[in-house]
Amino acid sequence: MKKVVLSVAAALALSAAPAFAADMPVKAKMVAPAPAPSPFDIAFGTAFTTDYILRGVSQSAHKPAVQGYFELDYTATDWLKLYAGVWGSSLYSGFADAEFDISGGARFTFGNFGLDVGYVYYEYPDGAVNGFGSYGEFYAKPSYKFADWLTVGAVIDGGDNFNNKLTLAPPWVGNGTAYYYSANAVITLPWHPIPDVTISINPEIGRQVYGSGPSFNLGVASYTYWDVGLDINYKAMTLDLRYWDTNTGVATNAICAVNGHPGMDACDARFVATLKFDTSLLALK
Repeated sequence: MKKVVLSVAAALALSAAPAFAADMPVKAKMVAPAPAPSPFDIAFGTAFTTDYILRGVSQSAHKPAVQGYFELDYTATDWLKLYAGVWGSSLYSGFADAEFDISGGARFTFGNFGLDVGYVYYEYPDGAVNGFGSYGEFYAKPSYKFADWLTVGAVIDGGDNFNNKLTLAPPWVGNGTAYYYSANAVITLPWHPIPDVTISINPEIGRQVYGSGPSFNLGVASYTYWDVGLDINYKAMTLDLRYWDTNTGVATNAICAVNGHPGMDACDARFVATLKFDTSLLALK
């Protein structure tokens, strides 16, 4: 039998052949799973406005105001978010120098339907005129998104606003309740003058209703207000250009009078510009 002897070169070539490597399994590289997003977030922002108007009535004597807020959010499920926060604004009404709104509630989302329910306490440090001071209200804000360009909503809000009425002399007559309701819409325009800029139209109409006590004792009357705004949004910045008006005035409604400014009508028609900045901690990461 003939003996076969391999040369050194042949042996090296055989050892370098790729046949063995092709048959061996390749171990996949382990990739660590991405951490789950935190259910907690803090939203915050600030605003500069030419006139702080609440439900058609100027709270800043038609002067500019500075505002800001922060809100702690907890996302419990895909359809439920819990929140608590504080919103504040400077005032020039002669009633108080500042307003702080302390609120808490829950936001529900079911498909295109949304519902925000909660309680807000309006705090006016050192503010008390005619027995009217800090007060609280429950609220509900349903909304429905009909299309990417159209969302409609409503607000129902009420409580015993005139909670200091017992300090009045002579004694208060009638109930001290007050509430309001409104309807609104967000109409997003298809026009984008530059990338990342969104323009929307935001109309609203509402009705402020006072019980027999505020009307009889303080001379305030129920009224209707309306406003329409043009919002120009770029990332965290929004410029809101809004026209406000009501169907009442200082001559017949004490709610329109501005303490310390005789003759000023806080309910007259007004154009207001507001520059807002809104973001959250998670959005900054």
